[in-house]
Parts: sequence; structure tokens; C-alpha cells
Amino acid sequence: MKFTDLSTEEQEAFHKELSACTEKLGGRNFLLQLIEDVKAEKESPLTSKEKRFSFSKGSVQWNKSIYKDTLDLLFKAIARSEREEGFMEGLKEREQKRMENMLKTLSPVSLQIKPANAEDGEGFAVSIVQRVEGKTSNITLLFRTLFFYNVDFAKKALGYTKK
Repeated sequence: MKFTDLSTEEQEAFHKELSACTEKLGGRNFLLQLIEDVKAEKESPLTSKEKRFSFSKGSVQWNKSIYKDTLDLLFKAIARSEREEGFMEGLKEREQKRMENMLKTLSPVSLQIKPANAEDGEGFAVSIVQRVEGKTSNITLLFRTLFFYNVDFAKKALGYTKK
């Protein structure tokens, strides 16, 4: 997905959300460094058994273990949702059940992102799943930006100006 694919209202709302997170982390470069360090990892840092990932400007901790098969299914769901509005529709019953279970499993997961130096900011929390109501679950745009999208998406969101 490209940042320009979002509606003007969505672009403005996400710009505000990402800017607030940037301030709490210590600045634009801290956030962009997090995204680049996540991308540089050979395997997703979210599968760490310690439920912790250190990046050059801070750390990310989460409250529940995430297994590789769950993460693979999550990334598959994200990719599918990029192509189709209702990413659960059209799935075979068994695959749909797996997606629903994955979303239910990840709904309580909260990622705490904090700078290495407390003087830089207080940090912020990111949820993976926005809501779980059967077929109307959403994977948060902030999570997608930090762990799935290219760093250019975040740069465009941070540089957004209302026209």
C-alpha cells in the first residue's frame, strides 16, 4: 500500500498519530531507525522468545509470545487485505477459521516501544489488531507501518501536509 492510497482524512489522522508516536520516541530519526532495524533482521524480531527486541535507539517489548506460524499468517492476512477490502471474504471455511483464530490470538498483544534514554521520551504502545468481531477485524495501520511496510510509507506519513 502507498500512503497516497489512503483518503485525505485517513492520511491526516495517521499523520497525527505517527507524529505523536515520533515525539514520544525521541524524534523522527528514532522511529525511522526502528523500522530500518526491523527490516534488517533476518527473521522477524516479533518471534523472539524473550518477547523483546532491541534496536539502535531503544527497545520493543510485548506481553505475549508470537509464534512463527501465527506471524506468517498475520503477514499473509496483511498482504491479502492490501489486495481486497474484506480480506476474510472468499476464504475457504478452514482458512477463514485459521485467520479468525490468529486475530483472536493477537488481539491482546501490545507492543511497548521505548527509547534507550528516558530523556528522549516516554515511548508508546502499539496494538496489532484493532478489533475482533468475527469478520470485521483490522490490523492496525501503525503496526503495519512499523513491521510490514517500507520505511518510505512512514516518511511520507510524517511529511504529510494538508492541501
